[in-house]
Amino acid sequence: MKKRKGIIVGGKKWIPTLQDWSWIITIVWMTAANFYHPIGLFGFVCMFTPIIIVLSGRGKMHCARICPRGSLIGKIGSLVNLGLKRPNLYAKKWFRPALWAIMMGSFAVMLIFVIPQGIDTLGFSVLIFMEVATVLAILNGVLFTPRQWCTICPMGYTSGNLRNLRNKLKNQSA
Repeated sequence: MKKRKGIIVGGKKWIPTLQDWSWIITIVWMTAANFYHPIGLFGFVCMFTPIIIVLSGRGKMHCARICPRGSLIGKIGSLVNLGLKRPNLYAKKWFRPALWAIMMGSFAVMLIFVIPQGIDTLGFSVLIFMEVATVLAILNGVLFTPRQWCTICPMGYTSGNLRNLRNKLKNQSA
């Protein structure tokens, strides 16, 4: 995979791809957090990085160039892939917002209950939530196409909506 350095896209410096190796971040983080639960709090970095990149005007660059989970499922899916037809459900207009609502809603409810229990429990809960999402992503990659999860990923959905909102507000003010 060729790296693009110093390229300007949309007036912003292009982020070089980390997809060749960023999957290691997922493995190291999950392994470490299983042994020392507060490390699970770094899962928030995975959730907020795409939002920060979108708000900086670089669109969904995180998804295509950085995402450690996307990198991991791409690696695994390229090794083991059944190539089954994607479920028609995934293409339904309501599916992505429904998946987003289920995942973000369950995450918010989980936070309400675990925050009072302390950092150890909170870190472990974030880790478990991220591990479940990663297992779902891997299953999608093995069953369908290597990065099938990326088409329905709640963070990608959030990033896309924020990008569209940012562009709409930018166009209105211009």
